[in-house]
Amino acid sequence: MHTKSVMRSAVAAGLALLVVSTLRADELRWKFKQGETLNYVLERGIEGKLTLSGAEIQFTMQMIFDTSWKPAAVAGDGTANMDLTVDRIQVNMNSPLFGRMAYDSKSSKEPEGPVWAQMKPVMGGMLGETFKAKISPLGQMSDIELPKKLSDALASQQVGENRRQGFGIGSSGFDEKGIKELLVKSVLVLPEAKDATWTQSFENKIPMIGTQISETTFSVAGTEKLDGKDLAKISAETELAFEPIENPRADLEIMSQEASATYYFDPQAGHMVKANGVQKAEMEVSGPQEVTQNITETMSMHLGKSPDKPAAEDAPDKK
Repeated sequence: MHTKSVMRSAVAAGLALLVVSTLRADELRWKFKQGETLNYVLERGIEGKLTLSGAEIQFTMQMIFDTSWKPAAVAGDGTANMDLTVDRIQVNMNSPLFGRMAYDSKSSKEPEGPVWAQMKPVMGGMLGETFKAKISPLGQMSDIELPKKLSDALASQQVGENRRQGFGIGSSGFDEKGIKELLVKSVLVLPEAKDATWTQSFENKIPMIGTQISETTFSVAGTEKLDGKDLAKISAETELAFEPIENPRADLEIMSQEASATYYFDPQAGHMVKANGVQKAEMEVSGPQEVTQNITETMSMHLGKSPDKPAAEDAPDKK
């Protein structure tokens, strides 16, 4: 009996390895079909603490985007000319500097104050507007075109490479580069036929300080059954690095970091079902003044739509 049990375990382990190998080689591909619509909810949350000259400032931010993905055309190699539309935007922010702000595009209520005055043109340039891009079966996004309304809003605010301030944990802000980076990150990249691991990297310049580099390593972690379907489970680990410029205005050091994410991909349907991840980092800037930043960033993405009730109606009024 014991011998049979060992044999069964060995066979099961062998089958598991075979499944992983098969997924890497043949099944992990985005399969786009003209006329179909994929609805995804993208959520990003930031909780942070900034220590400046001994004073601590805590802040939180949550942004939720309901999106529609529609292939306008699919080439013979499976690459899709994708139309990505932002159907709904929800924002919740809280900071002692600006107070509390809540916005939901489904609500007729709009926030007040300088933060919303700055954000409104950009949010309006996204809402109901369509981004265009090419996405390959390996999830590689290229030829990204922002909606004209958004491009005009960004241009009017002069949000660009020379206006970036501060430092973060692997992503730039709401300028053209930052928005395109968020779009690229929303599409799970997949491996070549025989790759056990594969990577994706981004660089973000911090003016007069240097360049922050984030590199994510993906690997297939087997399969998992969700809602009756066998999904490929993909793990990801991200590492941050920093390269200073010559004679920087200030010195930046990454004191600690950890980041991981899990993606679930349906190999039969050819699309991602859901993903979630968390990234933590502590950074210190020394120069004219000492600044320490601790940030925890969470991300999630799943098929479907957000609950109907506007988030702005749940948030307390700003005091």
